[in-house]
Amino acid sequence: MSKTTVVIADLSQCDLANAFDAIFSPFGGVQAMLPRTGTVYVKPNGVHFSPHTHTHPHVLDALLAYLRDHGYTRLAVMENCTAGNFTRLVFSVTGYAGICRRYGAKAVYLDEGPSVKVTLRGQGEPVRIPHRLYEALIAHKGNNSYLNLPKLKTHSMATVTLGIKNQQAFPIHADRLHHHNHATLHTRLADLYALIKPDFAIIEGLSATIHGHFPPTALLDECLVTFNLLIGGRDTLAVDTVGARILGYRIAEVEHLRLAAERGLGVGHLAEIEVLGVPLARFTERYPSQILGRLPPDVTIVEGQERACIEGCKGNSQCILEMLYNDYHGRGGWSLVYGKGLDRTALENLPGDILIVGPCAVDEAATFLRQHYPDRTIYTVNAHNDLMLNTTYQARLSGVTPVKMVPLNPTASAWLLLQAKFHGLTSRVPPLLG
Repeated sequence: MSKTTVVIADLSQCDLANAFDAIFSPFGGVQAMLPRTGTVYVKPNGVHFSPHTHTHPHVLDALLAYLRDHGYTRLAVMENCTAGNFTRLVFSVTGYAGICRRYGAKAVYLDEGPSVKVTLRGQGEPVRIPHRLYEALIAHKGNNSYLNLPKLKTHSMATVTLGIKNQQAFPIHADRLHHHNHATLHTRLADLYALIKPDFAIIEGLSATIHGHFPPTALLDECLVTFNLLIGGRDTLAVDTVGARILGYRIAEVEHLRLAAERGLGVGHLAEIEVLGVPLARFTERYPSQILGRLPPDVTIVEGQERACIEGCKGNSQCILEMLYNDYHGRGGWSLVYGKGLDRTALENLPGDILIVGPCAVDEAATFLRQHYPDRTIYTVNAHNDLMLNTTYQARLSGVTPVKMVPLNPTASAWLLLQAKFHGLTSRVPPLLG
């Protein structure tokens, strides 16, 4: 049985154009993988505009130039960024919008416009995905093709975030709220991959982002590792398996990759993968997936003793808190409650106003806390992954105005938001002024 090929191109030995050649060559060249008669949809990881959270703009620029040089005239760059933000803003800040204009590529904001309901494998409740995505790559794909361009990152909730995790962008924000916990996140990722499989995947590995997927800018020195690599192949699961190995993880440690391999959605075992280019033996380190945990000492945290999902209420809350504290000097003096099995004694002595995150904690503690602290402000986030409300309330408690978190002047930010709303924005965005 022939092995599945994955190529690791060393950018310290060649430029990006030659690296793309090296990656596509074993598959018969780029034109054998991506038809020129349709539109090539490129999906970078544009989760956020913060430095090193997204696919490097230089790689996206070089890829579009490469495709243009090889005769591709119909190009599109699509994304639906993380909840609590909106993609038009991310494209503006990262420079993706300008890159699209440079090469005549259409910027496809998947958080704008109508959606269509799709039932994923094994799930009774349908998920809503953007109508334009459904039409272009599922219902009437034709000669259209899909090139996945994730970034090399560890992830505090999913261990790594590579090609398969990159497709978490496809459900609209409202349908990401309740399937981001220990029981359903990994299954959802495998289900989305079964629904839409890329024609080709290239992981951008100029540097790897470690200690989770969203490092505070103030702590970047501890969260970046230089690799100067591109990792590419036809089988996204195989590419992810190699990417995970470079970061120090076996497929058994990455639940969504294990599930995808178990379902026969691609090759997930290194013994069945032929790695060309840089040998895997070069990579000997294991890079942390959990956040650094530099949290404000004057925020009191009560965590459930029975369960607190790193994939949901715990992971989201701590990631936001670390960012607000380190990047925006957020103040403390308030309390954060999440998880299941809360210590009643700890709840009786909380300082300041209170934020309760997640359905488990809200069901268990909200009524008691409101009765026990009738003069306090008590905020509740009754979902596993409501980043908009979680960010809004934490920013308010920390004394951080959301508009200060955007590296554009307020007028430009407001104008982009108005444009997005005019085009049917589905993202849930915090009020710019808190």
